[in-house]
Amino acid sequence: MELLKFLGAPLIGALIGYCTNYIAVKMLFRPLKPVKFGKATMPFTPGIIPKRKPALAKAIGNMVGNSLIGEEEIKGILTSDNMKEAVVSSISGAIENTIKEKSIKDMVSFVVDEHGYTDKKAAAVDYISNKIIEGVKDIDIAGIIMQEGTTAIKGMGGMLAMFVNEAMIASIAEPIGAKVDEYILINGKDLIQSKVQGEVTNLEEKPLSELVSLEDTNGISTVIREIYEKMLDEEIGNIVNAFDICAVVEKKINDMDIMDLEQLIMSVMKSELSAIVNLGALIGFVLGLLNLFI
Repeated sequence: MELLKFLGAPLIGALIGYCTNYIAVKMLFRPLKPVKFGKATMPFTPGIIPKRKPALAKAIGNMVGNSLIGEEEIKGILTSDNMKEAVVSSISGAIENTIKEKSIKDMVSFVVDEHGYTDKKAAAVDYISNKIIEGVKDIDIAGIIMQEGTTAIKGMGGMLAMFVNEAMIASIAEPIGAKVDEYILINGKDLIQSKVQGEVTNLEEKPLSELVSLEDTNGISTVIREIYEKMLDEEIGNIVNAFDICAVVEKKINDMDIMDLEQLIMSVMKSELSAIVNLGALIGFVLGLLNLFI
């Protein structure tokens, strides 16, 4: 009986300390919403974390963005050899798969619709045809006929070479050359355009792997690496600023449901919060003991 009286005060103190700290820990998260009595709001509602969630989000965002993952850390990540290799490997792999599976038509169709593709194809055919016509016009057809005809006749030897001289060949070559030029001027574009149209149609359906060797991807990888390194050298500041880690973390926390936020905090601090509750019981017990001797 005397022992019960002796331990009564410490046990009651331990119970009070435990309950007080337990309620204090719970009040970090509970209640989730304000408790109203008419127009009046009950003090300490909602809980500290639900009430201060925006300020908590901003503080964590600033801590992460300014102290944990700052400008230098992001620069280090982007310029690391592992990141460079990952970027180059990813883009090179995508290019290889594209070369294996896609045709020229497929590639252009990524950029323009079907109507736009038809217009681009027609424009390409017309451009190539015009360039061929311009090239043909610059050829001295009469001069070629005369030169080749003279060479051929001289090569035959005999009487023909004695009677057919360069002047005679020129008199024949010039009107023939003029007729050829006239024919090309009138009908050449239609003939050439028809041939170019057929070649382009045949070419557009072929997979890129028939036009570009997969062995060339080593060169592509080198070009990609050079572009990436040059981009980092010139734009690293703008890239880092675009990340805005502070704002990203702040928004992420603000968008979290309060129950998810509680679960996140408890997953990290559950043992510490439990220790605080138990510490309250211990302090209450000790104070109860001290009260016996005062």
